[in-house]
Amino acid sequence: MPELPSHQDTGPAMSESPLDGRSRRRKVLGAVVVVALVALAVVLHLTGVLGAEGHS
Repeated sequence: MPELPSHQDTGPAMSESPLDGRSRRRKVLGAVVVVALVALAVVLHLTGVLGAEGHS
């Protein structure tokens, strides 16, 4: 019996899509940006630049 052709939407080629890497990088970059902004807000708050005591 001849081997049947495989479907294009199955198999190892579909498990690694080029878009998966992009979306993963975008999520990591977004997380890094959020953490950096939170850290900046904390530092500015602790130094007194940001917050209730910032206005003279």
